[in-house]
Amino acid sequence: MVNQKALGVLFGVAAGVMWAVEAILGKILFSSLTFIQVTASEVFFATLTAFTYIFVKRERVRLNSKNVTNALFVGLVGTVFAPLMYFYGLTETFAVNATLIAHLQPLFVTILGTYLLKEKPHKHDVFAGILIGFAVLLITGRTIDNLVRLKLGNIGDLVVFLATLGWAVVAIPGKQLTKEVSSPVIVGYRFLIASAVFLPFLLFVRQLVLSSLYQVLLGILVGIGYIFYYEGLKRIKASQVALTELSSPFFSAILAWNFLGETTTPMQIIGALLLMFGLYVLTREKSAGI
Repeated sequence: MVNQKALGVLFGVAAGVMWAVEAILGKILFSSLTFIQVTASEVFFATLTAFTYIFVKRERVRLNSKNVTNALFVGLVGTVFAPLMYFYGLTETFAVNATLIAHLQPLFVTILGTYLLKEKPHKHDVFAGILIGFAVLLITGRTIDNLVRLKLGNIGDLVVFLATLGWAVVAIPGKQLTKEVSSPVIVGYRFLIASAVFLPFLLFVRQLVLSSLYQVLLGILVGIGYIFYYEGLKRIKASQVALTELSSPFFSAILAWNFLGETTTPMQIIGALLLMFGLYVLTREKSAGI
């Protein structure tokens, strides 16, 4: 029998990989596109990816009135507001910094999940979260000197933080949607709603362009990432999925080194090892603790 919790963690980590690639591709695309165009590109091609999967799998796409309300909230807050803030912030800060801040969601998701979904954090969740959080600090801090100085960041970091709040808030209605709607359908609707916002705007300002294959790749990978995310939500708690996504800064550091010229320090390597151990602890918790 497949260990559903281990599978849920695996989906969460896979989503983290996609978010890491998202930051790198976003940085690359900023050389020729505005942050609004990058956000819209992600939305358009993620929509096509999700609905292609839906039609291939012959998923049922109907929503009831309650699901429509949740889908609208997730689409407008989580797929219009939050990505816009994220990509704007990304223009003002480093890719790894943005990835770290964007994946500080567990704190907010855990609080919301505790009060709204009646989820009780297990002691293993807390221990794993501390390990993973500390690992992320090592990976993104890069050096001991940076950690000691505790730099407060810039406007880009603040804007990405606002995006993080938006994504954390939509985790709750997203979890509720997974009980009645398949993961690809949720992804398809949330990006379709966002497309309905971006398409008229870009046509009006005459900025609807396709100048790079990276725009297509960005949307496809993000669409797949969201499918992985909701598959994880179906199997484990919202707070646990958010914790597994903290693997994203690790992958972001590797990709940034290869594609953006950022180097990896010994402290980041130690952080990567702690991160893997934290994910192992999270996976090893018994299913009865869910």
